[in-house]
Amino acid sequence: MEWENLSTEATQDERIMAALAHASVILPFWGLIGAIVIWATQREKSRFVGFQALQVMAYQLALILVGLLGFGCYLCSFFGTFMLMPLGMFAAEGASDAEGIMGMLAAMLTTFFPFCVMGIFILVGIAFVGYGLYGAARVLQGHDFRYALIGCRLEQYMNREKPAV
Repeated sequence: MEWENLSTEATQDERIMAALAHASVILPFWGLIGAIVIWATQREKSRFVGFQALQVMAYQLALILVGLLGFGCYLCSFFGTFMLMPLGMFAAEGASDAEGIMGMLAAMLTTFFPFCVMGIFILVGIAFVGYGLYGAARVLQGHDFRYALIGCRLEQYMNREKPAV
């Protein structure tokens, strides 16, 4: 199978369907359903649209897994902060003035940690959506777009020889 010249053979309608699959990253969780519908309905009609939609499904599954991992990190930082804050306050009560101020300062600074984690979480989410929209624009312009890690692996998987039945 030759995957390199698929974009030059793709019609305008096929490029629009592939771009819609890529642009569905805007809708969290629902975009995955849209990509599945496009893949299920177009994979027999167009190899280009089928491959692009398959990439989008893998990309959005990775987005969901990274989102769940990020949410788990946020919860751990949130609960860890509020478990450590009373320890800083207890240390501040029995200490001298300088040590007490340092304990209170440490307790206050740890309250900002979950917000930093949430900020990183939001920035990564925006980057994921931006990369998906970039893929939609590239496909719509007629280029054969590949996601950085997912596209090559899917292409290798699709090019494997299938055993004869």
